[in-house]
Amino acid sequence: MNKCKTLITSILLVAFATAVPLVSWSLGGGDLSAFAREPARLLLVFVNAPFFFAAPLAARRIGNVASKGDRQEHMRRQDWMVPLSTALSLALAVLSPWSDAAGVWTLPGGAALRWIGLGIYTVGGVLMVWAPLHLGALFSIRVTIQESHHLVTDGPYTLLRHPRYAGCVYWGLALPLVFLSLPGLIAALLYSLTFVWRIRDEELLLAEHFGDAWRSYARRTKRLIPYVL
Repeated sequence: MNKCKTLITSILLVAFATAVPLVSWSLGGGDLSAFAREPARLLLVFVNAPFFFAAPLAARRIGNVASKGDRQEHMRRQDWMVPLSTALSLALAVLSPWSDAAGVWTLPGGAALRWIGLGIYTVGGVLMVWAPLHLGALFSIRVTIQESHHLVTDGPYTLLRHPRYAGCVYWGLALPLVFLSLPGLIAALLYSLTFVWRIRDEELLLAEHFGDAWRSYARRTKRLIPYVL
């Protein structure tokens, strides 16, 4: 039964992820044939499908993705970050196709910028799925220390301290590029700031818990962009 429920959830998420850009495009006054005339826009819909389909399957494999872990090492203020970032992600997902269809506040760059955005978006999606799967039972959407927690420094964590957050930021910033949307980009910048806030708190907690091991790892890695940032 659980497998069936997970499968249904995956299908519904794919339907939702497909509907949002198309409905938002229609609200901006565009028709679906015009949406499909831009290859990067059309391909985005197909790129979305496997990521949104995989998300519930990954969560089922991980287990309790909302675990509070050790209640003594759980940053409760960060619990607000999840609904805040979710609301902003929905805002940028709606504003981006809407403004593209309406032809308002359009970014320069044309087809080249759209394709760059799609490439970054795809990398972001891969990291958003890969990083939690790699952490397994250590993963939580909360900022906390899990039971038997250990420092993971391999896989996607080899070069980046926060590959999932990097994936989320890539996704958020790339989507408006696919639609050449300035309103979407503004929402994406606000969305990205929620991860800056979370990274700051999470690194304070990890430094306190792991001490020198964390500081050594932090010196040889970057937060969001390998070798850069």
